[in-house]
Amino acid sequence: MTELNTKLTKEAINYIKREILTKIPNNIEQYTPENVDSLIDNFYVLKYYCIKNGFSDKLAERFDNLLNISQGLWELLDSNINTFMYLKEMYKIRGLDITASLIGQYEEVTSGEESLRDFILDSIATYLGWKSDTIWVDVAKIDHNAPSKSHVRRIRDELWKIILESENGDKINIDRALNISEKMRLILQLMVSDDFPAPGRVLLISNIYTLILRMEIDKTIIAIKSSFN
Repeated sequence: MTELNTKLTKEAINYIKREILTKIPNNIEQYTPENVDSLIDNFYVLKYYCIKNGFSDKLAERFDNLLNISQGLWELLDSNINTFMYLKEMYKIRGLDITASLIGQYEEVTSGEESLRDFILDSIATYLGWKSDTIWVDVAKIDHNAPSKSHVRRIRDELWKIILESENGDKINIDRALNISEKMRLILQLMVSDDFPAPGRVLLISNIYTLILRMEIDKTIIAIKSSFN
């Protein structure tokens, strides 16, 4: 890698750390349309920078994924502003911690203590435990709009992309593929279940969007580092 390429790579990664990672929600206060809209602008800036400076053509697909995921999160937040105002108040009262739990699990993945695929599939236990919190009994008494099912379809596509990449070329049989599909179905069912109050589903989907963003950003950083090799 030339000195110029090293400088370009370092500048791109520093931009991600300074302008992008700081805007990925890690607490409920950051779940606002304005925050995510600013994040989308940052992705466009980085995409333009990388394309114009000769980074790998494969990065374009990474940026398109990041923009698609961010747009889905923005649409969810923009259509559920009142729901999030209520949830933020409940956070102050009850200390809901699904965001912290999921981020903690993801940190285990990035440190190598758990595989990415198993994290995606097995973290449903976190969601189910969170669903049992009595707060949702109170929330169910309040009328809220259910999140659009289009979010579930978008998340399904993104999760399958991640799972396909995480297999690392290993051979599997059809039973293993069916098992993965069944676990995926359980996660997606929870997102649309009428047994789970709408605000809980909105927050759950928001957190999954955030996790997918974190995964995709990590892969983008790896792709940026290897662009000039």
